[in-house]
Amino acid sequence: MGRRFRFGATLCSATILGTIAVPAMFLEAHAADTDATTSTKTKKIVKKTATAPSAATAPAAASAKHSGNAAVLRTARQGDTEPKGGSESIIVTGSLIHDPNLHSASPMTQLTRQGLQQRGIKTVTDALQQLSSNGAGNLTSAFSANGAFAAGASAPSLRGLSTDSTLVLMDGQRLSYYPLSDDGERNFVDTQWMPSSIMERTDVLQDGGSATYGADAVAGVVNMVTRRQIKGVEANAEGGLSQRGDTGHQRLYATFGHGDLDRDGYNVYINSEYQQDDALYNRQLGYPYNSGDLTGIGGGNGNYNVASNGAINNFVATPNAVVRPVDSSGAAAGPWQLLNPSAGCSATGGGGLVTGTVNGGVGNNNQACTMNSERYGMVVPSVRRISASAHFIANVTPRSQFTTMFNYAQTDTYELSHNPYPVQTSNQNKSVSLIGIQIPALLPNGQLNPNDPFAAQGQNANIYGTFGNNVPGNTQFSQTFRGSARYSGWEPSKWGSDWKYDVNFVGMNTLLDQTYTGYPNVYALQNAVNDGTYNFVNPSQTPASVVNSIFPNVTTHSRSQEYSGEMTASKGLFRLPGGMTTLAIGGNVRWEALNDPNANPTINNVASTQLYAGINPFNAQGSRWVESGFFEVALPFHKMFDADISGRYDNYSTGNRHFSPKVGVNFRPTDSLTMRGTFSRGFRIPSFAETGGSNVGYTNYTIKNADWIAEHNGDAYTNAYSLGVNSSGNKNLKPEISTNVTGGMVFHPTNWVSLSVDYYYIEKQRYITANPIQAGDVAEAYIANGGSYSAPGVTVTPDTVDPQDPSASVRPGIINIGYINANKLVTDGVDAEFSARHRLPGALHDVMWSSHGQFTYVRNFNLTLPNGSVQHYAGTIGPWEAVSASGTPRWRANWANTFTWKSLSVTPTVYYTSGYKTVSEDYQAGLGCGQSLAQVNNSFAPAQCHVKNWWDVDLTLSYQVNKRLNVYANVYNLLGFRAPYDFATYGSYLYNSSWAQKGIIMRSFQFGATLTL
Repeated sequence: MGRRFRFGATLCSATILGTIAVPAMFLEAHAADTDATTSTKTKKIVKKTATAPSAATAPAAASAKHSGNAAVLRTARQGDTEPKGGSESIIVTGSLIHDPNLHSASPMTQLTRQGLQQRGIKTVTDALQQLSSNGAGNLTSAFSANGAFAAGASAPSLRGLSTDSTLVLMDGQRLSYYPLSDDGERNFVDTQWMPSSIMERTDVLQDGGSATYGADAVAGVVNMVTRRQIKGVEANAEGGLSQRGDTGHQRLYATFGHGDLDRDGYNVYINSEYQQDDALYNRQLGYPYNSGDLTGIGGGNGNYNVASNGAINNFVATPNAVVRPVDSSGAAAGPWQLLNPSAGCSATGGGGLVTGTVNGGVGNNNQACTMNSERYGMVVPSVRRISASAHFIANVTPRSQFTTMFNYAQTDTYELSHNPYPVQTSNQNKSVSLIGIQIPALLPNGQLNPNDPFAAQGQNANIYGTFGNNVPGNTQFSQTFRGSARYSGWEPSKWGSDWKYDVNFVGMNTLLDQTYTGYPNVYALQNAVNDGTYNFVNPSQTPASVVNSIFPNVTTHSRSQEYSGEMTASKGLFRLPGGMTTLAIGGNVRWEALNDPNANPTINNVASTQLYAGINPFNAQGSRWVESGFFEVALPFHKMFDADISGRYDNYSTGNRHFSPKVGVNFRPTDSLTMRGTFSRGFRIPSFAETGGSNVGYTNYTIKNADWIAEHNGDAYTNAYSLGVNSSGNKNLKPEISTNVTGGMVFHPTNWVSLSVDYYYIEKQRYITANPIQAGDVAEAYIANGGSYSAPGVTVTPDTVDPQDPSASVRPGIINIGYINANKLVTDGVDAEFSARHRLPGALHDVMWSSHGQFTYVRNFNLTLPNGSVQHYAGTIGPWEAVSASGTPRWRANWANTFTWKSLSVTPTVYYTSGYKTVSEDYQAGLGCGQSLAQVNNSFAPAQCHVKNWWDVDLTLSYQVNKRLNVYANVYNLLGFRAPYDFATYGSYLYNSSWAQKGIIMRSFQFGATLTL
């Protein structure tokens, strides 16, 4: 498939109204900043809005703010007093009950605005990608540069269960799906559009959340909580570059707020953001990332048209076209030669002219121009984001509040997706092929064809070249419109505790215009060759009308929608020894829809009517109503022991329905130790693409059959190529059913140290996947059987013929399969978090130190197939086909330390990702080095069995000049560590963009200032 940032400011801290609460750790850390850690002080902050310390004056609190540990421990230090009703509703993410004294037993990580500032993380997207629990299948913006299905978007993949199993919310409300499906299959919520400067914090529930939120919350829930009120003016400007002077970054935002909720009874603020991140190309990098010649690192030379021992190896078409005469039978009658000798090899970007023999050529003086195979490679796409938000909150009565917000955002992404297309091409489904096309000697009017240098001899010509002036690219322009409203409050009761209620509505539309440029219409191309209207000798002289007919801009308009209304009510019923027994109930009705049309359709399913080369015909359509009812009961049996029981029933208009229960318990044997655990069942509904769409995904493959390779004399046709896998929707799919178990402890040995360790286990039954038959096995069987393959539900579409040897056996082009419910997928592992805050000893007493670290260990990640066989992915590049070979590292960790002295703060942050084997059992059985996919993915790569681990150190410096102005600097990849080589992934070239993107950019710097008035 496919990071960085930070700002400093004096900002407002506030609790959040509605379905999301400020966890106790945030409140306590705030209180600790003022050296007042009593529960009384904490309660005061809950009830009233306060001004938070700036990043420069109180960064030490951030380490605590990252963790949910203290939220559990708080009960040990706080009585069971039931809080009086107030217009502010305070609950914990993952719960329906509005009570700050209740604590979830689920592991949770909290990313606060101040903590992210200190680490130099500026956007929601970057914050989520850095999580240690973010695993295989994460979608990064960098992956868009390599032809991702969901280009222009980004999303996390908690527990490595892919983007469709992590539910992303804003203020506890659902968001519309991104119009394009991840890998053409999975529905997910894009985080790229979200306005980061109005986010107060992000809660990450690292446990199943279907009992509260319904479908998709299998691996966890990400809830972005917006700032409740902002007063005055906040403005920020920042810019940055890499150490090479490229990958420019600019970011601006401004916010104006008026009114004080406590004093005036209302607050309104408006906000706007702008961010531009420039593209980065392989040609801007150092060796070997900028070259196809890998001989310097022990591999082969993969550049095009390389002279060796009198032969031209890797004979591939380039923008400097070559031609050869053909006789009346279509056979070659002479060697390849430059069509325009006077132009030389100028169009290849510095390549030289070579001569020699080529497979299928005539004689030993064939000509070609060498060219760097990575000339058009892209590392990072160009991304521009603009957003505008308006937020209003008011006290309607002393017991109720009304909140409404509107968000608009647009994201414009541009990527290069492919080398220029050759003249000898085909439409995407291979039904129309121009391989072997001939330039006629005579034009339709009887004149000699100027594109054919052999016309005077009455000979047609083969042409072998690419359209260098028309590089294929994709532009994604998405627009997001979101409006939400919430009315909540409380009413007194003469028994139990007060009634609390919440009514909210959200509507969201995401519109996406996707424009393809540089993709040839095969019929228009064929006509231009036959009638001579395209000038192959000097392409720049071709009339614009002809160019536009061959390479029209192809635009599709996609749309996703989400409308949701919800009501909840809660009340304390009776008192147990540990506190008040509380019941919450609620209901939700929502409608969701997706329309992603085919950009390269056929007419009446006739394959030969497909027009374009290369444009993937992926599509998805569907809509559904969902009706839900849910409940939660909090049972504080004793101050040492409490339990929480919840459940949700979801009914889909498509015929699916499911009940999701959850039980959580906390046991506190001492004031400093809490044992916790959860059990839940959940589900994931089949995506619109899985039930009503289709897509063709491509993986790199190298055919191994020695006889077939010999038949083609080892020419370029036998190198690694893009093997298509066409997956079609299945309306009979059943929902995935999940079982989640967590168990762990939170230990608080002192009042300034907190440690949590949790075990997690997730099992998905009826796991939805494309037919797990191994594409490599199908390809080899197809070759061995002389171009035929037979298996239930699987067919093979042949590729185009070998341009150098059209009569030789054809390789497989597309493997056609469907989606199925497989057996099960199981993953388990361990999470740990550490937080500390204390002044340094002795002479350094004036320096406040705060620390926060987390790590995740993946013990198992196993897929059981319908036949009972098991594929093991933990510690490998797998799953190779399902998540674009991002891999499943066993270990991920990060550790941030902030040192504050007066107005200066310094924060180094260390990130670690363990290495992994270059094998994957979904592509080739076995976990030994003999099954490495390094040279399957790239024929010229060195042998590789294992990818090394990856370290990164980022540094943030912040200085509070005065109460109004803060300046800061960020250095990413401070030590200049290079990304480890990964020759097996096909999501990027020679490295893995999911884990080591900073190692390809190398050091980068950002500087900024924040003004608060």
